[in-house]
Amino acid sequence: MQYRGLGATGLTVSEIGMGTWELGGREWGDIDDAAAIRLLQHAYEQGVTLYDTADQYGGGRSERLLGQAFANLQDAVFIATKVGYEIDSDGWVSQGWEQRPSFNTSRDYIRTAVEGSLQRLGRETIDTYQFHAPPAPEQWDEAFETMERLKTEGKIRFYGMALGSEAQALKAIEETGISTMMLTYNILNQSMAETVLPAAQSKGVGIIVRQPLASGLLSGQLTLDTKFADNDHRKLWSPEQLRDDLQKVDTVKAIVGDTTKTLPQAALKFILAHPAVSAVVPGMMTTAQVNDGVSTANLPALPSHILQRLQNEF
Repeated sequence: MQYRGLGATGLTVSEIGMGTWELGGREWGDIDDAAAIRLLQHAYEQGVTLYDTADQYGGGRSERLLGQAFANLQDAVFIATKVGYEIDSDGWVSQGWEQRPSFNTSRDYIRTAVEGSLQRLGRETIDTYQFHAPPAPEQWDEAFETMERLKTEGKIRFYGMALGSEAQALKAIEETGISTMMLTYNILNQSMAETVLPAAQSKGVGIIVRQPLASGLLSGQLTLDTKFADNDHRKLWSPEQLRDDLQKVDTVKAIVGDTTKTLPQAALKFILAHPAVSAVVPGMMTTAQVNDGVSTANLPALPSHILQRLQNEF
């Protein structure tokens, strides 16, 4: 494993982290508690020290699993969790986006939510506490002020923001005290590379990249015949959308060739080539996926001409 500084926090994290939305069990298929805990501990044994979660994932399940898996390793494991969506709302995507859950970043809601996360994680302090999406304009100032107070009180070490538009990301970087930002950046979606990543780097904001494999498209395992479980949100992809995306994946494969052993390794190396990136957090549900991701850390960087072609193509 290789390790990188998390922006200007002074902390070091594994450049390959682990996303835990999948362990919630409501959007990516089933996994039982015992298997999830073994998987988390296996990842740590392979050098993974950064774990991304949210109170919403599995209605608190992912946080609880992390707390159980790392009860005796608190100082060695860095956990980034998120707040904003109703805790029991996970699963709404696989249910067809019929009723979008409410999003709340009011002072009272954040203070209630942070206590719940601390209890489930079995911790006295959250390493980085991130808004699951940008606060609404009318809650923006109050929300970030509340984060500052939680930091002063020792409830959290750092705070940040996830998702959002380019304008919202730049506003947070320029106008608030965020230390981390989680955003989508991968070979198939490079929209944040032009302005947001350089701005974050200049301000010392650590970038944690979500969806590095584009929801599994860059796993190299999906085909037109793939059948998704009822509790897997990807079942909502239309055949036309999947066909178009898989054609893009074929283009990626042709460009990458045999540069790496697997397509996911190429996808992760592409992201890690950007100097603003502190870590990527692919979702992992098997030890093979963990091992493949971890092995990426010690591979050579992608050749510059391959990087250039991938940047130009997408």
